[in-house]
Amino acid sequence: MMQCPVCSCHDCELFTTAFDRVLDRPEETWEIRRCHGCGFGWTTPLLTEEEIKRHYPPTYLGDTARTVDEFLSGKLQRSRSWRKETEKVDLVERFVAGGRILDVGCGDGKFLWALDPRKWDKTGVELAQQTIRLVGERIQDLTLIEGNIFSDQLIEGSFNVITFWHVLEHLPQPGEVLKRVHQLLCPGGWIFISLPNLDSLQARLFRRYWYGFDDVPRHLYHFAPQPLEILLGEKGLRVCKHLFFSPIVNIHCLKYSLINWTEAHFGSRLPYYMLKPLLMAFPLVERLSGKYGMLTTIARRGD
Repeated sequence: MMQCPVCSCHDCELFTTAFDRVLDRPEETWEIRRCHGCGFGWTTPLLTEEEIKRHYPPTYLGDTARTVDEFLSGKLQRSRSWRKETEKVDLVERFVAGGRILDVGCGDGKFLWALDPRKWDKTGVELAQQTIRLVGERIQDLTLIEGNIFSDQLIEGSFNVITFWHVLEHLPQPGEVLKRVHQLLCPGGWIFISLPNLDSLQARLFRRYWYGFDDVPRHLYHFAPQPLEILLGEKGLRVCKHLFFSPIVNIHCLKYSLINWTEAHFGSRLPYYMLKPLLMAFPLVERLSGKYGMLTTIARRGD
């Protein structure tokens, strides 16, 4: 039996199975294993790096050219989806007024676009070559690097803030990634990590229908507060706070978990619309229990 990658415990359970809903491949299933010792989860069998690349279709990041056009015209800033970016900015600026910021797995860079260039020196790193080049040609006031967090273009000790917005769960060897974060942050620098919470009521209630599993097998690992604290602490990063954030992303996750469940059990979305009023009360239950669907953890370099 495989030992837990975080606490080395050999006592684990089959939490659920899942399939790739993004590519709609129900015939291929993966197991989600969960450690009884610390609550960390992992997808098995894990994909190799070459297999990971094949599971990211060219459309995974959406229509980048259209998104850039909408941003430059001001249309994007008037959309509901833009609130997801501005609420991230507001969160970061509750703790840090400005400085050098690195967004890991930045995608098309929308979060960086939302940052005020008068406050922030903005850098993003992303593997999608075409996306990086397209955005880099058209969006000013930011630096985009093709590659990953181990790029030698990133200078150690130079960043005040590093962000992972639903990215860490996609990355092989999260411990090595967080070690690199410690190297890149200046003393007292901040890290913000948002990801689905395996220890949530949503995950336990919906299991294989949970929207947090829709990106399996690209979600290699599944985090909860305790194992994330262990990993951060081992790399010299001190947890300051676990937050119920983002409410917008959380309700989105809840909505599509319920849709997945009703379609699987009834072959229709109709029961979802009947149960939809319950969605409004569920976040309150999550807050009271502390078992929220979306986990955002804020930590600092300790030295």
